[in-house]
Amino acid sequence: MARRMLLIDGNSLMHRAFHALPVMTNDNGEYTNALHGFMMMLLSVMGRETFDYCAVAFDMHGDTFRHAFYDQYKAGRAPTADELRPQFDAIRAILGDMHIRVIQKEGYEADDILGTMSRRCEEAGIDCAVMTGDRDAYQLAGPHTTIYYTRQGSTDVDKITPETIRERWNLTPVQLIDMKGLMGDTSDNYPGVPGVGEKTAQKLIERYGSVEAVLDHAPADQKGKLRERLIEGRESALLSKRLAAIDRAVPIDIKPSDCPLRDIRDGRSILTRYQLRQALGRLMALDAAQTDAAAVQSAASDDAACAIVSADEFRRRIEACTSRVAAVGLGTHAYVAPEGGEPFALRLGGDLIDPGLDEGEAVKLLQPLVDRLDRAVVHDLKRLLGLGLRFPGAAFDVMLAGYVINPQRKSFSLTALCADEGLALDDNAPGAALLRLHQIQSQRIERDGLGQLFDQIEMPLCRVLYDMERRGILTDEAALKALGDRFAAHIDGLLQQIHAQTGDDMNINSPKQLGVYLFETLGLKGGKKTKTGWSTSADVLESLQGEAPVVAQILEYRKYTKLKSTYIDALLRLRDGEGRVHTSFDQTATATGRISSLEPNLQNIPVRTPLGREIRRAFVASPGCAFVDADYSQIELRVLAHMSGDEVMIDAFKKGQDIHARTAAEVYGVPLDEVTGEMRSAAKAVNFGIVYGISDFGLARNIGVSRAEAAAFIERYLARYPLVKRFMDGCVAAGNAQGYVSTLFGRRRYLPELNDRSYTMRQFGERAAMNSPIQGTAADIIKLAMNRVHGALASDFPEAKLLLQVHDELIVEAPQQDAQAVASLLKRCMEDIIALKVPLVAEVNIGRSWYDCK
Repeated sequence: MARRMLLIDGNSLMHRAFHALPVMTNDNGEYTNALHGFMMMLLSVMGRETFDYCAVAFDMHGDTFRHAFYDQYKAGRAPTADELRPQFDAIRAILGDMHIRVIQKEGYEADDILGTMSRRCEEAGIDCAVMTGDRDAYQLAGPHTTIYYTRQGSTDVDKITPETIRERWNLTPVQLIDMKGLMGDTSDNYPGVPGVGEKTAQKLIERYGSVEAVLDHAPADQKGKLRERLIEGRESALLSKRLAAIDRAVPIDIKPSDCPLRDIRDGRSILTRYQLRQALGRLMALDAAQTDAAAVQSAASDDAACAIVSADEFRRRIEACTSRVAAVGLGTHAYVAPEGGEPFALRLGGDLIDPGLDEGEAVKLLQPLVDRLDRAVVHDLKRLLGLGLRFPGAAFDVMLAGYVINPQRKSFSLTALCADEGLALDDNAPGAALLRLHQIQSQRIERDGLGQLFDQIEMPLCRVLYDMERRGILTDEAALKALGDRFAAHIDGLLQQIHAQTGDDMNINSPKQLGVYLFETLGLKGGKKTKTGWSTSADVLESLQGEAPVVAQILEYRKYTKLKSTYIDALLRLRDGEGRVHTSFDQTATATGRISSLEPNLQNIPVRTPLGREIRRAFVASPGCAFVDADYSQIELRVLAHMSGDEVMIDAFKKGQDIHARTAAEVYGVPLDEVTGEMRSAAKAVNFGIVYGISDFGLARNIGVSRAEAAAFIERYLARYPLVKRFMDGCVAAGNAQGYVSTLFGRRRYLPELNDRSYTMRQFGERAAMNSPIQGTAADIIKLAMNRVHGALASDFPEAKLLLQVHDELIVEAPQQDAQAVASLLKRCMEDIIALKVPLVAEVNIGRSWYDCK
């Protein structure tokens, strides 16, 4: 069974316990209410679950690193009550007697220690539970980390996972930091953007992904007061995001294995001394329960155990194996579980006395067996490909199978997948459990009609993505350095010019100092004050251009420093020895089926601004090659037309008309050639918003009309496209009836939100029911196209390679002499991948750089 660690926010639980209970004392007059509440919460969770490690984090007195850049952090908080203060020393003493590790670090908060230790758990493959009464810890939720949020008392605990967060806010845990950046936090006294509350912050982050993206798009995308608030509150939002982020790299020399949970019964004496009788009784019951649980775990491990053999015996068993199906893998051991045979494993790494074999040598031993198998059962095929194993036959990846069966589960680790099926797992040699999991998943895939999705889309795509990652994309070092040098020189020149006017002591990066200089020293008019001082947002500074030369210089300084640090410096750092950048494609990250790109995220390179587009110049084809770039045109609207069967929309696409102009003509009742730009923009907003359940309020904000006008527009739209409305209503009805909606290829999106007690969550569920079939089908189509393109290139143009996928766009690197032919192949593969009621259109361009293709 997987190891588990319990991490406790000591300050949070002590305060929660203190305020939940009346003041209590023992016979010696010592205050004990917080001690009682803390211990009851701790022992309650230990009584329900078994942990191998445990630590409690506490704040220390004095300022933290956050005060260094925001001296008002947590200002105004009431001092610790006199009745509570001595109980902190007492709880440390109790924990010490129970051999529970206490961790604290000067200059850091308990949250930061929890974040650091949970990260170390994740790195060690240890499942972690973080017990706290502070919602800030939600950002730590992950595949191996669950937040146990204590509400009241010892049993009222919410388990917060990435899935919980996605259901409540449709965000990732890390994006909660961005949401806090916008909405602020009154308890910790940082402002966010004044006037922006949780609901608005959530919608903005859901749409744009990050605080920085929200702020960058605000001038163009937002209207009215919200636009003004975001522009004015830029510096405050960025500061607040920085304050909200938990530091997961606290310099403490402590590992999870340094915090074993053992001999906790030694705490009996001190609990007796403080007269915590209920806690003492629970401790005694807990000890027996943990012993029973340990015995169960041991028995389960024995059930899943396999023979650990020598290298010679491992080789002999592989040679003797005649099974056509087997589970194989590499971790601390190389392991094999043949169907119908005894599982066996070889320990890797060894120690100084017995060095053992390394992964490369183990791969050589495993490869002959894998070559003979009709089906190899694995977990994370892409990782094994990266280790050098090749799978000429069929492979069954239980991680991808778990994703196909339910893309919304919180973790696709082998531990989590087996735990959900009640399978005993040997951490070192999990082959037997892996083989059994494969059998269960195969039956479920067949039952739910997911065979095509798994066999024809996800499994082949895994190999495609591996090849794309391995190939990488070339970057022009000289161009990046030249651009970086030019920016650096320009930035230095700007600083000299600015300091000539402000003085060398002026910190241009300090909003506070800059605001004082502009609006108090220079006395410029038009300044606006926020909670943190004068606003120095880009919008404010742009309005002051012409009033003082320094303003334009400051704006230019900001533009060049951001571009250099965020893109140029990062890309130079991430290049390999050949100058290529290798992203990682995550195939299990989204509920809709979309692929995500990580480290670096090449799907988020800015394209809406000229400066952002310039970055694409640095992505270049190899010498003698060109990029062939193909982008599906309005694929989601074409999918909507097909799935809804709406004749008007289908007719527009069949005739090759501008769908937004045609929509405007239909809604406004004018001939197509009389549609104005303003009409088309409004129609475009509805076309892209309608499947996401856009409201009259949202449309009014997006296109700058009254709510009544927006409502009338939507009503006219749905009247002209009646089958679109019927389709959307049908999706919601299907979601309510069966609990999920499906794409054309059977990919499911489960909808527990439709039955939520919260009206907001039910609305979210309805929007998800409407958009998931559309967005998911578009994702399935691009994945199918990637598989076909990859195979066609290997067959017809083996020197041409698929490099990158960015949502609906594919980029191929091809020899220059083959570029036109590859362009035709790429267009044909993408457009002919599926027969819809409307044509699929891929717009193809050829260029020396990514920039040249757009």
